[in-house]
Formats: sequence, structure tokens, C-alpha cells
Amino acid sequence: MTFKPKHILTKNIITITPGYFMRVVEPALKITQINIDPIIKTYQVATKKVSIYFYGQDVFDILSQAFGHHKIIPNDDYDIIIHAWDSRYNNKYMIPPWDEPGFNKDYKIEDENFLGVYLGGEESLNFYDKEKRIGYFYTNDVRQLPDWIYGAPFRTILHWFFNESDIHLIHGAVIGQHNKSILLTARSGSGKSTTALSCILSGMDYLSDDYIAIQQNSSVEAHSLYQSAKITRDGVNRFPEFNQIIRNKNFQENEKAVLFLSDIFPSQVVSHSSIVAIFIPRIVPDKTRLSKANKIEAMLAIAPTTMLQLPLAETNKLKIFKSILNNIPCYFLDVGPDIRNTPNIIKDFLSKQNYNQ
Repeated sequence: MTFKPKHILTKNIITITPGYFMRVVEPALKITQINIDPIIKTYQVATKKVSIYFYGQDVFDILSQAFGHHKIIPNDDYDIIIHAWDSRYNNKYMIPPWDEPGFNKDYKIEDENFLGVYLGGEESLNFYDKEKRIGYFYTNDVRQLPDWIYGAPFRTILHWFFNESDIHLIHGAVIGQHNKSILLTARSGSGKSTTALSCILSGMDYLSDDYIAIQQNSSVEAHSLYQSAKITRDGVNRFPEFNQIIRNKNFQENEKAVLFLSDIFPSQVVSHSSIVAIFIPRIVPDKTRLSKANKIEAMLAIAPTTMLQLPLAETNKLKIFKSILNNIPCYFLDVGPDIRNTPNIIKDFLSKQNYNQ
């Protein structure tokens, strides 16, 4: 019988076995729990109750800000618990998988109820126990995480958890008005974030500039995960209005500034909206305009970056994307030099949708 894997393996990850978790990770967490009481916050995220145990004030300060726009609910009511900690409260670094004696002897098959990866680039361990609905996030020192993690914490764990409820993370920005929204999706550098930020400055609603949770029922619903945005140095120069909320003031030329938008736009950062169209941004030298795109072009905009950036994405994702695309019209959004005029094109499109419906 041919073995058909359920998950897609991508570069910069090492899959982690339940054996390594039980021998190394779980004991380290127990030591941390003896040494410090967690700061517990439970958020309403994408119709689910997400309870996060932050072990240490730094861990809370750094990894909670992106959830600042979500409603906080009682801690005794939750759909998932996520434990987040680093090495500073168990007095030693955790043995990495490749140095742990038993790791290479583990029988490496996919476990239906356990997912675990080490993510290179952010140097974090991420685990999810499906039966217990508990996630685990560990890094040696949370203060050394890349800045972009501050804006999208626990993305891998949430991806695994929401997938069980047919809520799917997609790489894209979402902006809208009057509960109607546009999904902007394309590879990095295509003008997605710049367009989303120009829209919030024009008074439109904002749900995401990077990852959004999508749920398909009678309509396609977008659920905000994070209130953050990322912007290049050129974008900061173009939109000085955001200078006051840059979290990483000393970001380098090859990095992006991280913003937390509900600090200055509390009423415009919204939790959910109905998607009425997909726009594929493209930078052009002339005027901003819309033109029809076909489903294949839209699939090429959504699928590669989503599936490569989400560790252990399930192999049926393409079918899910196809189903979503079949219910939504798709367009190219050619973004011209006058970026501040782009929101007018989008507002005009949405107003016609509201009128037609």
C-alpha cells in the first residue's frame, strides 16, 4: 500500500516527534511552571476562544500586542490553550532536536494527533496536541525573536488549530467597508501591504496585511488574526502618519517596520467581514485600475506563498483554495504611483457591490 502524506514539507523546518516532546519539551515546561506563574489571557479569535499562557512579563509584552484588538473573555472558557515560554525561567537552554540523543532514533512517521516543527529563521519550537487541544511555543530568548514574529505570534499553531474547524489561514491583506471586504493576495513586494495601509488612512476598515483566517459558509468570511502591519523603509517615508506607532524603531534597510494599528485606528481595525472579491496587486508605472483575472491567476497568487510559509500545510489545501475561488470574482489591481488614490478605486468597487446586493 502506498503511503500518502497528509502534510507538505517545506524548507527551513525540522519536523519534531512526540518522543522529543515528551523527553525534552514537556519537562522544560514543567520546570518553568514551578518557577513562575503565567499571565493568562483568553481572546475571541475567528469564532474561537484562544487562551494563551505567557510565562514571564517579557513574553507577554512581546507576544500579546498583536492580539490587542480582540475581545478578552473569561479564562475558564476556551477552545485551545497555548503555552508560550523561553529558557530564562528554567535556567537552561532546551537541547535542540539535532543534538538530543534519542531524536534520530525516533520512528519518523506522521502522528495523526500531534504536530511539531522547529522553524529556522525564527529559531522556535512549535507543537500542537490535537486530542488535548494544547499548543506549545518555545524559543531560547523571546527578546531575540525577529521583529516580524511580534506582529504574527503563534501563526503556525493557529494554522494547525483552525484547520480542524475548516478555518484556513491565507497569505493576504484584507480591507473593506460596511462589512464588505477585498482580499489582496500576491507575492511579497507587489504592493499588498502598501495598498492596505493606504486604505486604513482613507478611513476604510482593516483586517490584515499578511495573514487572514478564511471560513467558507454561505459566504466567504474573513476573520482578523492580528492588528499588526509591516512596512518597508520606503513605505515609512511615503506614510509618515505611521511613524508614531513603529514598534521596532531601529529596523534595518533589509527589514520592515512593525506597526500595531489599533493604537491609532481603534474603530477601523475590525474582527471579521464578508469577502466579495479578490484583488491581485501589481505595481505599474501609470494609473491605478482594475481588470479581470481568471481563477488560475488567482490560484497562483494565493497558493505558493500560503503553502510555503505555513509549516505542515495539509495536502488538500489546493482543493480548499479552489472552492473559495469558485465563489468569488477575481481582478488585477494595477497600482500606479499615486498610491493614495488607490483606496478610491476600491471604495468605488465596494459601493457598487453594496448597491447590487
